[in-house]
Amino acid sequence: MKRRQATVHAMSSVDNEQKTIMDTQSKPKISATISLSPSTHSYTSSQPPSLNLILTSHHPTPITIYADDLSPSLMLACGAFTITSLTTGSIIKQSRRTHCRIPPPTKVAVPLLEHLFHTLLPHTPTTLSAPFSRSRKKTSGKPLAKDDPEYGNDPSARHGACGVDGLETGDDYALQLAGDSRVPWNTVRWWEHGTKEEVLHPKDAEEELDGRKVRFGAGPHEEIVVDSTAFKGLSFKCVE
Repeated sequence: MKRRQATVHAMSSVDNEQKTIMDTQSKPKISATISLSPSTHSYTSSQPPSLNLILTSHHPTPITIYADDLSPSLMLACGAFTITSLTTGSIIKQSRRTHCRIPPPTKVAVPLLEHLFHTLLPHTPTTLSAPFSRSRKKTSGKPLAKDDPEYGNDPSARHGACGVDGLETGDDYALQLAGDSRVPWNTVRWWEHGTKEEVLHPKDAEEELDGRKVRFGAGPHEEIVVDSTAFKGLSFKCVE
């Protein structure tokens, strides 16, 4: 009887080990939600709110992603959001810039942008943030109210604002994901198993990653489509 129990236990251990190996080798699943902090947009504040893209990996081991399209600033620039006034019901026009990824001539060196690599630990949220404003830089590009005399003279207003555009003070707004973004922001094109340090500086590799291949070539694995269905939208207020 004991021998039979030991055999069953051993078989169960083997099955669990094989399942763990299969789970580790399977394509990772990543979910995403979005937040805005603080939930008030102020024209007089020197610091715009932070738009936060919160990613969670459901893979049993660490993975490292290259977040080129998976970027809150790019989402703002390329029309990934719809902003609706809860006060008037009108939809606020957003920029819809086209994002092209064209490699430079072969003789031009392409750097490896290490700041775009992020390690996703199992079931641990990782936050990517960008200023909720026209400019990608926190120190410039402060939004102008639509009734501001300088609004029509502002190049960022005329040529597609990077983010908030023409909000009215005193109004409440709802931010939701648009269904027709110019860039497939929810796709992880390049990813690899392991932490960022292990991926960028492998101990047993003959050569390190090539910037051109990472930025313009195909990824080493099948791309991951990020699941954003849990995000139902958020609300915020615009003040002076």
